[in-house]
Amino acid sequence: MTFTNPIYMYLFWGIIITVLIIGAFYIRKLRSERAKLYELAYRDPVTGLLNRHGLDFFWSTYKKKENLALLSLDLDQFKEVNDTYGHQAGDQLLREISKHLKQVTNKNQLAYRMGGDEFLFIMKNFDANKVEILAGLILDNISRPYYIQGRDISVTGSIGISMSQGARVDRTKMFKEADAAMYHAKRLGKNRYCVFSNNYKDNSESEL
Repeated sequence: MTFTNPIYMYLFWGIIITVLIIGAFYIRKLRSERAKLYELAYRDPVTGLLNRHGLDFFWSTYKKKENLALLSLDLDQFKEVNDTYGHQAGDQLLREISKHLKQVTNKNQLAYRMGGDEFLFIMKNFDANKVEILAGLILDNISRPYYIQGRDISVTGSIGISMSQGARVDRTKMFKEADAAMYHAKRLGKNRYCVFSNNYKDNSESEL
């Protein structure tokens, strides 16, 4: 057998092309299955936002080269919605709120649902002014009536902010700072954000 024969040449290239097509199909299928597994593992089933596993994945790949800002968001009055109208209404409200939260996410602004009515935003390569603009935008997006089960339901949010330079980023410390600032925002009347300060005398606050 010699490849100078046109018939053998056609057979040879036919086999090569078939193998390539099958290989491309297999790779596409593998990527699709991998994407589905990622969604199941790292996405919250109620809101579609990233979950705690997604957050762990972020920290496992973070190299401390980027400055980070953490924004800890807690919904005000959400417990009352659950207690009054039931968990189904609460889940529907979370889905509607999350649609608006997704509008302010991008590759440098990530949103996570931590559980219940608690959310976390990470801003990479932040500018302090832009962090506060983002916090205000989140509060503005949340503070609107949502039509749930035949009635208008409104909630607000309280946000605590922690910011750190890349080489100094300490995950545990930033979480504690963001949570402390968030609870301080609640004590000040809710529906606002606070930037962490050791004594809170110099906190940046905004009430919408």
